[in-house]
Amino acid sequence: MFRRGDFKKLGMLGSGKKNTKIFKVEHIQTKKIYVLKEVEARSLEKLNEYKEEAVQLAKAQNHPNILQFYGYYFYETTHSTFKLGIVCEFLNDESNLEKVFRKREIRTLFWKEDELLKMIYSMIDGLAFLQSIGICHRDIKPANLFLLDTNEIKIIDFGESKEYLLDEENNPSTMATIRGTPQYLSPILWNAHVVIQTKQVEHNIYKSDVFSAGLVLYQLCSMKDVTGFNQKTLYIDGEKLIKEGLAQLGKMYSQRVIEVLRKMLLFDEEKRPNFIELSKIIFGENYHPKIEKNNYDFYISGGKINDLNMNKNNNLTQGNFLNSNNNTNNPNINSNNNLNNVGNSNKKKEKSPEEKADLFRQYCEKYNLKFNSNKITYWFEFGGNMIAKFYIDKDESKWKLIGKYKSEFPSHFQVLFVDDDVGHILIGGTDSNNTFQYRDGQITKKSSLNIDRSFMSLVLFNNTILAIGGYEYNEKNQISSIEVYDIETDKWLLNIYEDLKVARSQANALLFNSKTIFIFGGYNKSLGTLNSIERINTSNKVTELLDIKLPIPLRRFATVKISDSKVLIMGGITRLCKETDNVHCWDLESNLFSKMVNLPRVGIIEHEVILDETGQIQVFYENNYGTSPPVRAMYNFLEL
Repeated sequence: MFRRGDFKKLGMLGSGKKNTKIFKVEHIQTKKIYVLKEVEARSLEKLNEYKEEAVQLAKAQNHPNILQFYGYYFYETTHSTFKLGIVCEFLNDESNLEKVFRKREIRTLFWKEDELLKMIYSMIDGLAFLQSIGICHRDIKPANLFLLDTNEIKIIDFGESKEYLLDEENNPSTMATIRGTPQYLSPILWNAHVVIQTKQVEHNIYKSDVFSAGLVLYQLCSMKDVTGFNQKTLYIDGEKLIKEGLAQLGKMYSQRVIEVLRKMLLFDEEKRPNFIELSKIIFGENYHPKIEKNNYDFYISGGKINDLNMNKNNNLTQGNFLNSNNNTNNPNINSNNNLNNVGNSNKKKEKSPEEKADLFRQYCEKYNLKFNSNKITYWFEFGGNMIAKFYIDKDESKWKLIGKYKSEFPSHFQVLFVDDDVGHILIGGTDSNNTFQYRDGQITKKSSLNIDRSFMSLVLFNNTILAIGGYEYNEKNQISSIEVYDIETDKWLLNIYEDLKVARSQANALLFNSKTIFIFGGYNKSLGTLNSIERINTSNKVTELLDIKLPIPLRRFATVKISDSKVLIMGGITRLCKETDNVHCWDLESNLFSKMVNLPRVGIIEHEVILDETGQIQVFYENNYGTSPPVRAMYNFLEL
C-alpha cells in the first residue's frame, strides 16, 4: 500500500467534482511516472464511499482496455477531513478522446473505417469485460476515454461505477441513483432526470451504458455532437435523429459499423443488447470476455487448521497457524507458530464433497459446534427498498432481486435470521419505526426500540433478541444499554441486563454458549476504535470488562465460533479508518491470539457470516456503503 510521502507532484492535470484533483507524479524510489487522483472527504462515511472507486479498479485489472490501477492511500488532514489518493498509470492528456475529437472536429477530419472499427471493438470488449465481473461504468463519455497509439480505446474514471444484482429472470437491474452526463444518458435515464426530475429509476444499467457508448461512437463517426439523440419530447425526436443520422453515415461507412451503432442506439431498452450480447453479435457466439479470477471470491489454500483427521492431536492452535511477521506487540499474540503442517493437504488424495461434509459433521459433534445450514441469505437495501437473495450453495456470484418494500428502509439497521418460522428481523437504523419482520416475501412492522439506535450488536438467545450498545443519532453518542426483544410477545424491554462497561457502537457480539455472550471491539467517541472485550453472563445478567484485548482495535468485523474454546475474529476496520483482512484465533483456554492466513480481501463484514455444512466460512463484505448487495468471499479454516 502506498503512502502520500512516496510521491513527488510534477504538476496538476485537472480537477473535478467531489473535491477532486488529478496530478502527474513521480514515485520517489523508482522514478516511475503515475497519475494520482486525490479526493477530499469531509467525513469517514464519504471516505468509504469514495474508496469504492479504488475497489472497482482493483477488480477490473489485467485487461488492455481498462486503466491500470496500482494502489491507494488515505490520511486525515489538519482540518478534520480525509484525503484519498488513487494511483494509476499515466496517460498523456493529449490522447484524451474529448480533446482528440475536438481537434479533429475543427478540421472535419474523419477517421478511416479500420480506425473506427478498432475503437468500436476495443471499447465494447473492455465494457463487456467489466460486465462479466459485475461492474457497470455509468459515466461513459469521451472525457472518460483515451485513444491509444494502436487506435484502441482505454476506459478510465470509475468514480460512478456500481456492481449489479439480478432479478428473477437473471437480468441485471437496479433502482439506482442516476449517474452520468445528461448528453450521454440513455433515453430512460434522460427522461427520469430531466422530464420527471427523479433521482432514481429502475432500469437495466448495462443496457443504459450500451446506449451511452453508442452515442460516443456515433459522435466519433459523424464528427457531430449528439445533443438531443436521447430525447423524445414535443420538440425533439431522438429516435428519428438517430435513424436519419445512421442513414447519412451509411454513405461513408460499411454496414459493419452502421449495424453495431443501430443495435446500441435502439430506444427500446428491452430490444437493446447488453455488452456481452453485443460482443457475441460482433465476435461470434463463442466469444467470452477475458476474465481474471476475482480477488474477492477464491479459496484460501494455505495456513488452515489441520484437524479433520480426527486423530491424536486436536489442539487447533498447536502448530497449524500461518506464521506472520506482522503481529503487534500485544502480549496475548502467540507468535511461535509451526508451519510443518501447512501444505500437507497437497500430498493427500482429494476427498469428495460428501467425505468432507461427513468429516465436518464429526468435527461439529466433537466440539458441540452449530453450523448455519441456510441455503439462502437475504439483503435489504440501506435507505432504499430493494430486497435480494443469494443462493449460498450454488457456484455463482450474483444476487437476485426478489421484491421491493412499499416504503424505504432506514440506513444502518441490523438484520438477524431467527428461524424458518419467524424469518428475518430488521432492527434499528436512522428511523424511529425501527423493527420489521421479513418472512415469506412480506414486511411486517413490529414494536419499536425504546431508544432509537443504529450500529448496535444483535444476539439471538432463548427466543429473545438482545440489542447491545449502538449509536443514538439524536444525542450523537454511543450507547451502553441493552434492550431485549421478546419475539413471541413483540415487546422491547429495558433494564433486564446490566449496561456495558464501555459505551460502544459497531461492535461484534457472539453467543459463545448458553451462559456467555462476548462483546468485541467497536467504537467510542472519546476512546476511538476499541480493542476491549466484555463478557455478559446470561444467568445473572451481569457484564464484565475482561483484561485480555484484541490484537488490534477493530469495528464492523465478524466473529465465528469454531470449537468449544476458540473464536475467529475476521476483517473489519481498524484505527484511522483502515480496512483490514486480518484473521486471528482466540484460544480461551490459553487466552492467546494466533495469527491465521488473511482473508481474500479487506473490508467491512456486518452481513450474516455463514459456516456451511462443509466447514467453509462464507463472509459477505459491505458494498457501496450498503446500497449494493454485499460481495461474497470463501474462507477455509480447516484443512481437509
